[in-house]
Amino acid sequence: MFDPLRRPTLATAAVLVAVVLLAAPAAATATPEPSPQEDGGAVSGDEAPPQDLVSFGISPAGVDRPDDRPYLAMDAPAGAVVYEHAALINQDEVPVSLEVYGADVIMAEGGGLSVRAKADVSTDAGSWITVQGPATVEVPAQTPETGYGYAIVPFTVTIPANAEPGDHIAGFVASLVTVGSGGENSPNIQLDQRVAARVYIRVQGELNPDLQVADIVATWLPGSAFSTGSVRVEYTVRNTGNVRMAVEPTVGVAGPFGLLPASAAGTRVDELMPGGEARLTTVVEDVWPLIRERVTIDAVAVAATGGQDPGIGTVRTSVHLWAVPWVILGILLALFALLVYRVLRARRRRRGRQASGGGRRSRRGGPGPDAPVSAGTGPAVVLQPSDAREGSVVHLAPSSSMRSDSPRSPQIVPEGNL
Repeated sequence: MFDPLRRPTLATAAVLVAVVLLAAPAAATATPEPSPQEDGGAVSGDEAPPQDLVSFGISPAGVDRPDDRPYLAMDAPAGAVVYEHAALINQDEVPVSLEVYGADVIMAEGGGLSVRAKADVSTDAGSWITVQGPATVEVPAQTPETGYGYAIVPFTVTIPANAEPGDHIAGFVASLVTVGSGGENSPNIQLDQRVAARVYIRVQGELNPDLQVADIVATWLPGSAFSTGSVRVEYTVRNTGNVRMAVEPTVGVAGPFGLLPASAAGTRVDELMPGGEARLTTVVEDVWPLIRERVTIDAVAVAATGGQDPGIGTVRTSVHLWAVPWVILGILLALFALLVYRVLRARRRRRGRQASGGGRRSRRGGPGPDAPVSAGTGPAVVLQPSDAREGSVVHLAPSSSMRSDSPRSPQIVPEGNL
């Protein structure tokens, strides 16, 4: 079932801690991460002597031997005590001593799961696990005759009476700590290799699955002047219920009235535990800049590993985004300004032509709008107010008796002398 693994050598570290959280039974050679054991910097590979990693793993088990379960799972009421077994697997050619304990499982960045560090106090399902026996277990070496070596470790899960209904996740951890010399004037090297089997615990009671999409940040990333761009969308999916789930997000972008839609599938979150959240980023390509864009996130809640469909369906959240094509907008504004200029110029020309036409008519002797019209055939006479007296009548001599070289003035005769 477990094939021997070739042992890699340690290249660089000051203190090395590694954890592999297993969802299926398997042996694992943990990948180390450097961290200082005491004050001082990390040592280089030239200073640190080579050190072999030990290949070991963990698996659910029965009373006598490992079994084929991919993980440990239980469904019990608050206050119950559940008995279980785990198998420690040794794929090395020498015996190995492993420390075993329970720890909380927490959300890691990007949506994965991680086991809480041993130095951190477990406050949830990890604290419910108790090893039945010594905390350090000797695991025999593998041999050609017997195959991999293993040891069965019994443990209990004691669910508190006041435990919250719903899903809880713990890790049953196997740890190997080795210490080596870091070289002259360098700190010692401590390597902590850890593997963990998942323990899914459902506390019976009312289930309230819920999912939220929050903290959305949408950014327009323009392309070239006359082509599409892209939209980068950052968002958080948060499990606010008490049922674990997986989440499959999709991000869509569309212009006003749903014009020219584009979409992209987001990163699937395989396990979103109650109270957990994951920060995701999705980039939607081939988006036309239509000034005001609508960004929609559809998060579909589905069954997690070994779980059930939470029954939420799709949770949708939308925000708006300005996607302004500045180059195209600048060209349109320039064209509009040119059009306005031409229209105003044409109006000024028409007004100038109308004004010049009226001046020519006046120079030709055309009557003005306020000039009196003569009823006779002679020249028109305009009577000023100072020339007339009350009760006077103006008599005009006939035009035939008037000469152009000696014009006659009109006679003003009192009305009583007529």
